[in-house]
Amino acid sequence: FNVVPSHLMSEGFVDRLRRIVSDAKVSARQVVLEITERDELQDLDKAAGIVRELRGLGFKVAIDDVGVGHSGLSHLKALGANTMKIDKFFVDTIKDESTLHIVETMVRLAKDLQMSVVAEGIETDEQMQSLLACGVLEGQGYLVAPPLPCAKFIELLAVRQAQATAQSILDQAALVA
Repeated sequence: FNVVPSHLMSEGFVDRLRRIVSDAKVSARQVVLEITERDELQDLDKAAGIVRELRGLGFKVAIDDVGVGHSGLSHLKALGANTMKIDKFFVDTIKDESTLHIVETMVRLAKDLQMSVVAEGIETDEQMQSLLACGVLEGQGYLVAPPLPCAKFIELLAVRQAQATAQSILDQAALVA
């Protein structure tokens, strides 16, 4: 879920979120909150405390729009999020040598901060290969699928799982032959 700083900092946010998740019969461990950095966090210490509380409850917290919003390095370190999301701008320009170096640096920084990295807006195999070469292991974008309603997402998962199972059977048969 995308969360703007004003919602994150609003009175009772954590309690409201806990109720919504509980009413939906979803585990907090299944929820990723993406704090968008398009708007500035006014009180970094308070935000970091809320993120600690959310993580303590089992929620995963990602910093969205890294590299283009208000996400300075101090925010990345101080917030204590689980995940850094590399903005689509860098994915779109990854063929450029300077962008490759920036993405590699972001990946190293995330590793040092014990964060995972997700690239946004992957649309081509070339982008995916470049990101993999930089150490990015997770991504989202039209290369995988467009945004989907829940029922279509479940259908996509079933198809992909069936394809993976079929490929595994073929691979095992090839080993035996």
